Amino acid sequence: MTDQGRKVAEHWARLAVTFEGALRALECRGILPQQARAGDLHGVDMIHMGGLAATDALAELAGIAAGHRVLDVGSGVGGPARRIASRFGAHVSGIELSPELHDTAVRLTALVRLSEAVQFAQGSALALAFGDSAFDVVIMQHVAMQISEKERLFGEIARVVRPEGCVALHEVFAGEGELHYPLPWATEPAMSALETVSACIDRLSRLGFDVGRFIDQSDDGRRFHQASIAAYDLALSSNAETLGLAPDAARARRAASLAMERNLGLGSVRVGMIVARKRSAQPVGVPYQ
Repeated sequence: MTDQGRKVAEHWARLAVTFEGALRALECRGILPQQARAGDLHGVDMIHMGGLAATDALAELAGIAAGHRVLDVGSGVGGPARRIASRFGAHVSGIELSPELHDTAVRLTALVRLSEAVQFAQGSALALAFGDSAFDVVIMQHVAMQISEKERLFGEIARVVRPEGCVALHEVFAGEGELHYPLPWATEPAMSALETVSACIDRLSRLGFDVGRFIDQSDDGRRFHQASIAAYDLALSSNAETLGLAPDAARARRAASLAMERNLGLGSVRVGMIVARKRSAQPVGVPYQ
């Protein structure tokens, strides 16, 4: 794990919902853990802008269907992976750097009886423990902006997706102007690795993908953070456990949402989706032109 990766993993371990926090959130809603379904967790297990709606939109853009083999890079506590398995019928693998988030993902998946359809590995996206062409679809939501080794990251993604399969990204990109911290993924510049939309598209093309248009969701992202700030305010004034978070985590996430709402409004960051389809196979080691 790189120094940047260690900082990012520790950061999310402080801010993401824990297994015990998710159980408390279920209890606040009157749901017995043994009766919980994947959908009952989606209020606390989606740690990206847009939440459940964004995951559904990304899966639909990628054309995920029953029987597809899907890899979720940076799978967090497993919310998107469980959603894609339960709604779309895919078999999903997740890779997560943080041991704490990985453990929570495994336990929550077992809780809602999805362990046969969804499996998780703890490890780095820079060295994916999967074979070549192992997946029909690779998804990534709010991950690349915290990994500086982007050539290695996307090279690994290109390796594990099959020819004519696709990569579906829901990512945060650099805009223009000064960034205001704390960001949801970074409390300091050394933890962040934003790049522009055009740089990402160029890289995917060089790696052998036909890249679709960028779907800009920056206005939606701003509204999402405005709603999140209101939700954090309500939880902190009454009971933060309704969000499955300790008060300190809720306050930290509220501060990040305030900064992100400002950044999106100023245009210093952008958020959106890109779907890229891998071209037909050609000999290993021969670069695409």
